[in-house]
Amino acid sequence: MNLKDKIVLITGGSGGIGKAIVMAFAKEGCSVIFTYNLKRKESEDIVKEIEPLGVKVLPIKVDMRSEDDINKLFKYIMENFKTLDILINNVGVNGFNKLFDMGVWKEVFQVNLFSTVFCTGKAVELMKNGGKILNISSIYAEGKICCKEFPAYGASKAAVSHFTQMMAKNLSPKILINAIAPGYVKTPSWKGTSEEDITKSEREQLIERLILPEEIAEMAIAIVKNDAMTGEVVVIDGGLSLKTV
Repeated sequence: MNLKDKIVLITGGSGGIGKAIVMAFAKEGCSVIFTYNLKRKESEDIVKEIEPLGVKVLPIKVDMRSEDDINKLFKYIMENFKTLDILINNVGVNGFNKLFDMGVWKEVFQVNLFSTVFCTGKAVELMKNGGKILNISSIYAEGKICCKEFPAYGASKAAVSHFTQMMAKNLSPKILINAIAPGYVKTPSWKGTSEEDITKSEREQLIERLILPEEIAEMAIAIVKNDAMTGEVVVIDGGLSLKTV
């Protein structure tokens, strides 16, 4: 797929991996729509950063727990753009260390999985001429790398990975859908983590550092450009999943 002038929607685009993906698609010449919930100023700053590129960029406040908000988002896209070429389901929450708190489980699944399913369905309706969908999963979706502090997060991302594979069977060849499963990425979610714990996490990856959001964004661009991929969950974990002795 040639990305120039394509219309792309990125959920959770105000920081971290989402921001890096927004910037990457803008640099490719896409018209970029991205969602945010609480980070209005950060979203406005992204717009200012992208403006010199001469492409359209539009931040829209959306609470991904609300189907009404999501419906309004896609209605706006339909009324103003008529179509959608690319969807990046990036938004996510973690729910740290809440083993059996059903409120946490419901929120994590609502944001990480159900919003992905709902946005995918709405996007498919707009992709009259075909399109690409990319989901951001996690290395925690893989059973061998599950983290005991993130039970709801890992389970929700495992569902996202499986959803990606099942949708590939249902949507191809018109719409191709893939996922990325990142390892430890240098995002704002590390704020408040001690230097000791960060260093420990860095050493768990064979590259001995945190992955940069831009490195995930580079793969996002490569996957969306590739017309021979569907149903793949591409792992970018710096070697975290390799067990060494």
